[in-house]
Amino acid sequence: MKNNENDRYSYFTTGEFAKLCNVGKQTLFYYDKIGLFSPEIVADSGYRLYSYEQLEVFTGISVLKEMDMSLNDIKTYLENRNPQNLLELLETKQKEAQIKIERLSELKKYLATKSEIVLECMNASEGSVSYVTLPEEYYIFSEYHGSPEISEITTAFIEHLNYCHSFGIFSPYPVSGIVKTDNIPGPEVYGYARIYTRISNKIDIPRVAIKPAGTYAVIYHKGGFRSVYKSYQKLVTDIRCKDFKLGDFFYEDTMLDELAMHGYNNYTLKISVQCIDKTESNN
Repeated sequence: MKNNENDRYSYFTTGEFAKLCNVGKQTLFYYDKIGLFSPEIVADSGYRLYSYEQLEVFTGISVLKEMDMSLNDIKTYLENRNPQNLLELLETKQKEAQIKIERLSELKKYLATKSEIVLECMNASEGSVSYVTLPEEYYIFSEYHGSPEISEITTAFIEHLNYCHSFGIFSPYPVSGIVKTDNIPGPEVYGYARIYTRISNKIDIPRVAIKPAGTYAVIYHKGGFRSVYKSYQKLVTDIRCKDFKLGDFFYEDTMLDELAMHGYNNYTLKISVQCIDKTESNN
């Protein structure tokens, strides 16, 4: 070990080295403690001194940390480093980086769709019926045979969500309910036929169905589930006044849930149903 005090002016103190590397002194103390990176000189006076050459080593450690390597793995690599090991490490990390890029890309799409849903609700006109042309959509469904009790419905929603997750599907669209149009909700009648989650593309797993393309009547309900039957009835009345025939299902989407609102009674729901021209349906 060198211990010449004059050497001190050719090296960096712990504080100087830490500042150059943009880390705290405690990081350098910890690295020394675990045997990962130690000062080149510990002088008789107690000074801990780092050399210029060690800047390159520390930079390498920082790069390896950016690759999500643990300190133990970094230590093992540095003790056995050579060009071949570096090449293998870089190839492995490139593959891992590509996986992360793909995951982040999916996350970005997920967040963008969530934002679109929130903006749609914020700009929606509550209680008014509109008619829109929608393309064909796909959804995953679970048949529902439970009661209208919120506890049973919530359990079914969770089971359905777990089913989706079992196939690696994390849709940005809300888990929602489907009601048959021959069972129009009223004050005492309100039953889901299916629990469903919209997906972006058709996939080859069980229980994937199509929401057909066509003209849909849409109404937004801001007031949760207890009074939503009023919006169903308003929607049906408007459709019948325009002499349309109802499709098979109402699609009830929970657009703003507990992440945006406090309590079921403040949720925003979107109800849509296909409208079929009676003349065309008779043909």
